[in-house]
Amino acid sequence: MPTLSPKATMISLDMLMIVYTLWAMSASGRLHGRGAPIAIGMLIWLALLHVGLASEAIFPANPSGIAFLTFILAGVGAVGVVLLAVAPLRRLLLELDQEQLLLLQGVRVFFGATFLMQASTGVLPQAFGIVDGFTHIGAGFFGLVAAYSLAAKANGERRAWFANLFGLADILVVASSLALILLPQIGPHHSMMYAVFLPAPLWLWFHLISIWKLLSRQPHPARSSIPRTA
Repeated sequence: MPTLSPKATMISLDMLMIVYTLWAMSASGRLHGRGAPIAIGMLIWLALLHVGLASEAIFPANPSGIAFLTFILAGVGAVGVVLLAVAPLRRLLLELDQEQLLLLQGVRVFFGATFLMQASTGVLPQAFGIVDGFTHIGAGFFGLVAAYSLAAKANGERRAWFANLFGLADILVVASSLALILLPQIGPHHSMMYAVFLPAPLWLWFHLISIWKLLSRQPHPARSSIPRTA
């Protein structure tokens, strides 16, 4: 029975990420014709990433862990520059409701399930794949719970804080452990890099923008318990 290669599996997940991201953003009705350019840009990003990983031309054969982590952080920063410096993208992101920003994390459950599968088949080191799989599933699940809670006005802000901090910790711990501990085992062009260099930077910036919105919320003035006199 034919099976998908690990790279084909990860490319399929990245495609799902692109479709899901556009769907979640469109829920606000604010795409206003920007959907097609965003989709094309993300597909070009995925194509360039695939060419670089397939040809093993992006990184040297044995980069140091520190150098690889620096490259990951530089990639995250570059994505942030594009998202915040390109005016239409910046406006779109800042216009998104908290519910949508957290809903965007939901697709992580599929990545987590894939990491569990790859741990069981030896594509990923077992301990890493199991832990990373469950934390990704948790991050996606908590994001969905927080999005629903905000929409239902049921302790949504507290759950949004938890979902954002848990999701950020997941991304940062995974990136650090992958670069500083696992890199000699899996190499810099492993199929895992399809997640590291496309969806992960977007998830991280969605978290940061959500946190910025939480911090920017105006506190409600406290109601005085002293009755007014005529």
